[in-house]
Amino acid sequence: MLNIFRSAAASMLLATMMVAGVAALSHAAVLFENGFETDISGWDVFGGGFNATRVSSGTNGITSSAGGFHAETATAAGNWGGYGFNAGCASTGCAAGAFQDYKTSVDIFLDLGGGWADNTRFDFSSAINRPDGNHRRDFIFNAAFFGSGDATGPGAGTDRFVISASNNSQPGSAYAKNPDKAPIAIDASGWYTFMHRFYDDGGVLAVDMTIMDSGNNAVNSWTLSDPTDLIPAEIGGNRYGWFAFNEFSVLAFDQTSLETIEAEEVPEPATLALFAIGLAGLGVARRRKSAA
Repeated sequence: MLNIFRSAAASMLLATMMVAGVAALSHAAVLFENGFETDISGWDVFGGGFNATRVSSGTNGITSSAGGFHAETATAAGNWGGYGFNAGCASTGCAAGAFQDYKTSVDIFLDLGGGWADNTRFDFSSAINRPDGNHRRDFIFNAAFFGSGDATGPGAGTDRFVISASNNSQPGSAYAKNPDKAPIAIDASGWYTFMHRFYDDGGVLAVDMTIMDSGNNAVNSWTLSDPTDLIPAEIGGNRYGWFAFNEFSVLAFDQTSLETIEAEEVPEPATLALFAIGLAGLGVARRRKSAA
């Protein structure tokens, strides 16, 4: 059984999301995807240590999220197939109403059995550009492992990953346990989907950062938005996906994609069930393939 430990603020945020029906989305088009079955395309564009390493399922005891291969990373970075997947957002800026909502997604294996020291950390960012193609802002999942001997923060007294969301990277400008960022804890090894949803919220960019379990249920979500990120003046198309900081000797990832988003739908039954038990401490039985 997977137990999710959360602050009161995080519980209220997740409940609000489920009522609003943001968990199930209709996708207009898949613009990039790579599950590493044949190559590391899209994750080989920056060279050197930024390239992903393609490995077969079972490497380091980890069964791939899907298929027979996945990737490992030190600080891998990719461009989701190319910068700027937003029609109308050329170098002259986004035309009024032209911003195309989109999401990026990556599966990451959270391994509680690796013998990691407390506060061993990784960050994953999906960033967005300005209209001229230069960097605008990062949206970063800040994650860290803590053992059962650690008695602070969510999930205290258990082996777990503590995860929060911010615009900064660890260790200098962010930390996973930051109480101001509504951290949660995940205490079961397995594959989890880390999703960024970029959308126009009344002329300002907003980003929902969601973690999904193997049953496609939302574990938690954070929404980040800065009032200066005006559309179309300051916001263009997608930038990189990047493991901007990583202290794990083995960090596996798989099923990477960028998709445009057409519309929101009502929550699926599984999502409604998750909401119903959310404030009491969520429990979900299904999980993606765990360590072999």
